[in-house]
Amino acid sequence: MSDRVGSGSRLRVGVIGAGTIAVGAHLPAILRLRDSLELVAVADVRAEAAKEAAERFGAAHAYTDTRELLDRSDIDAVVICTPEFLHAEQTLAAAAAGKHVLCEKPMAATVAEADAMLDACQRAGVRLMIGHSRRFTPRYQRIREAIDRGDIGEVRLVRENERRPIAMYTAQAGWAGYWAPDAGGGNARPWLEQAAYSQGAALTNAVHEMDLIRWFVGAEAVSVYAESRITDPNAEVPDFITASIRFANGALGATEVVNRLPPGYPVYHLTEVFGRDGLVRALDPAMATLAVTDPTGTTFPANWGTLLQVPIAYESQLRGFADAIAADGPVPLDPVHARQALALSLAAVRSSREGRVVRLDEGEEDAATPAAAVRRGITGSDGTDPDGVGTEGQ
Repeated sequence: MSDRVGSGSRLRVGVIGAGTIAVGAHLPAILRLRDSLELVAVADVRAEAAKEAAERFGAAHAYTDTRELLDRSDIDAVVICTPEFLHAEQTLAAAAAGKHVLCEKPMAATVAEADAMLDACQRAGVRLMIGHSRRFTPRYQRIREAIDRGDIGEVRLVRENERRPIAMYTAQAGWAGYWAPDAGGGNARPWLEQAAYSQGAALTNAVHEMDLIRWFVGAEAVSVYAESRITDPNAEVPDFITASIRFANGALGATEVVNRLPPGYPVYHLTEVFGRDGLVRALDPAMATLAVTDPTGTTFPANWGTLLQVPIAYESQLRGFADAIAADGPVPLDPVHARQALALSLAAVRSSREGRVVRLDEGEEDAATPAAAVRRGITGSDGTDPDGVGTEGQ
């Protein structure tokens, strides 16, 4: 464990991964919460990315080897902002070092890895929380509150749709940078576009939808049927997925996620919760206050940040995580929920690949996911990286 003393001191944090989700969300939130959080170090396998993030957000130390960050006794907790196939090994290493863990979604690349994370943190006596930021977004919290009050009666159907333009990802790549694991071999494509490293929209985006639908329904999923497509002729992983879910209480869920729409298309989210007595709806277009029209068409600049109130969500989840550690209490989002959302997303992947309804009680497929093969290529057989545990930013 770290040598932190005094309940009134700030939580000392290290960030693993300096890519888009770290630079665009977690690091700014840590900076805004500097009265209660202290950023000690940043690690990323890309030396320049780690150095730039540390300097920009006030960390005194930058590393290319996660083990150096984890060896510091002046770090109480880590925020893991790397691709999902690295989440398990980095969480296990952090737990072994006595560090509390806030890990980005999706929880892991496989359910078995998620279970290993739960077990390791429990045995080490450290807190584990998964960054499902939508749980901390006011619009979704208001929906859950309406359900809890009984405003719409028993929930019977939840529809959660998300549509993102390719411009959102190209813009993020410009100011933060996605890690290209094979750049040294001449392949500059980012990890989330390669089948060897990613399973596409089901985990990149739709794990959010799976988590929200579970939360609003209030029951476990029984089965899922999904269809996915690769709409970009140069892509290797699906960028579109649609799924229908049946829950144990008889409720239904439906989701549609696409993340490579034309550049001028606005970021769009739609949530509808149908109960026996009413409906709750959250819809983005009514809140899109800025539109720019020129001879090429209409664009909605950077509206994803304001529509989902992302800064508030990341601040809230970090504050809740820190408060739980200070009070020696439970984290505000039990990581078991993230595990279940992952299981549902992976079942949707399997359904879309096999063309059939998949029951959740079928269990997980053998470790034939990208994670197992990729880890063997990036890290040693003992789970360590000869050049430093992978710290690639998203």
